[in-house]
Amino acid sequence: MKIPKIENSGFIGVIALVILSFSYFVLGFSGMMTALGVILLIMLPLYLILNKLNLEQDEKIIFSFFAGIGIFSSITYWLARLISFRISILIAFIVLTVTGVLINLINKKTSAHNDA
Repeated sequence: MKIPKIENSGFIGVIALVILSFSYFVLGFSGMMTALGVILLIMLPLYLILNKLNLEQDEKIIFSFFAGIGIFSSITYWLARLISFRISILIAFIVLTVTGVLINLINKKTSAHNDA
């Protein structure tokens, strides 16, 4: 069975909305917030990091989910041993998001420089 390719970002948004609404109806508001937290805190920063690799859209989404669980949890755990757990979640999110944005900016500058 071949998985259909996901190339449209609008389609990804609709799927995320379906996941959030399903989580809300099955698990209530706390389930929806948990699903939203996984999407925003764990998947989004790693998706930004993987965005410039030569991968297809669905591969980036799946890899960002599993890599995000490992990397985000590890950074948060080790920081939480030194400081507050809530602050370590925020710091891990900021570090991963800034890393993803910087990788995209460096890649854009490099590709613009090579084109000129």
